[in-house]
Amino acid sequence: MELRQLEYFLQICKSGSLSKAKEHLGVTQPTLSQQIRVLEDEYNIPLFNRVSRGVELTEAGKILLNKGNAIMNLLEEARNKIFDHVTKETLTIGCCPAEMEYLAPTFLAFHQKHPNAQLKIIEAEDVELKLLEHGVDIGITSKPISDRSVVATHLYRQEMALLLHASHPIANKASIPFRALKQLNSIMFRGQYKSLIEMHGFSCGFTLESMIETTSTSLLIHWVQQGHGAALLPNSLLRNLNDNSLRIVRIEGQVPSWDISLAHLNSMTMRSTAQAFIQEMNQCVRVAETG
Repeated sequence: MELRQLEYFLQICKSGSLSKAKEHLGVTQPTLSQQIRVLEDEYNIPLFNRVSRGVELTEAGKILLNKGNAIMNLLEEARNKIFDHVTKETLTIGCCPAEMEYLAPTFLAFHQKHPNAQLKIIEAEDVELKLLEHGVDIGITSKPISDRSVVATHLYRQEMALLLHASHPIANKASIPFRALKQLNSIMFRGQYKSLIEMHGFSCGFTLESMIETTSTSLLIHWVQQGHGAALLPNSLLRNLNDNSLRIVRIEGQVPSWDISLAHLNSMTMRSTAQAFIQEMNQCVRVAETG
């Protein structure tokens, strides 16, 4: 039995007559009749009884209908699995390094919901350039977008807070003005925030220099846990800290802050995976921001 003959047989069963089946299949009625005769000859038993209103299945035909549908369902399942395997999409995300740790749970949530999408997440300082060079599909950046072919949507605002050990002299304060940091000789921050903090300090009339600079948030937190100083970090990274030895002190008034945007090329042919990522990124961030 050929697969084509099985398809012809199942369509006749569905249509109820050879004349209706031939129209759906796009073949002539003699061709259809001939293929069914070949099928019946193979089993040496009729599959249909010809009646005035079309055809009726014999008992043998009913068995073949049941098993034939199962065969076609298995073939469709195999086809879908092969298609999914072959057509796995790679979605390249360019993210400014300072936001990597905060967005890691969001990236993971998207991967778990879309396991067939291969996520490639790279650090990108100049997201706009990466997009224009087609080096990434989606960008997450703290820098303003200038090119009209790039669409940017606001995701969230980052604000800094001060992380201290519970034994620090000002650990019991709820908030302090930024200028009070000038009196602390043990400030630490990530290298990516250096220019922002320096500009903010300059606007307040002083220069805030770091005792230690690093690219690792976990290292800064570890040093604070050991009582080696105070660290300026994004408030979003501090919200979920669960450590009784640590305290978070807000910055009063004008707070060092920056806006994070999601950017992509203004294209009408954006892949469905990229569209899903944009939609779910916005949703996940809204949930995180509202707590």
